[in-house]
Amino acid sequence: MIKEKVIIFCRRLSEATPACLLVMVQGNLQAISWTHWETALRTGSITGTVLVCLSFIEPRKWLHNRYTTGALTGLATAASDYVVHPAAISGEAIFTGAAAAILCVLYSFVVKD
Repeated sequence: MIKEKVIIFCRRLSEATPACLLVMVQGNLQAISWTHWETALRTGSITGTVLVCLSFIEPRKWLHNRYTTGALTGLATAASDYVVHPAAISGEAIFTGAAAAILCVLYSFVVKD
């Protein structure tokens, strides 16, 4: 059970962090700084924690469907991004959530359980 929760956390972290990082610098990889990494990792950590908490509620129905998981990851990432830095560019949290949702669905096609 703990192994499953760690996998959920790491996968959501690996989807939300790069989405946040890329949206934050608007695709300009040369602009990435340690502050950007810190913010992106904080967003990813909150997203992972939220999805682990959700996995205790109804793990079979929600977290084993790639599209539902993508939607939940996107919503959690958007909320996390807004909480971590609310004064950011308008709509950035929504774009970050959408990017994380897309990464989550794409990741589900590559990695099989």
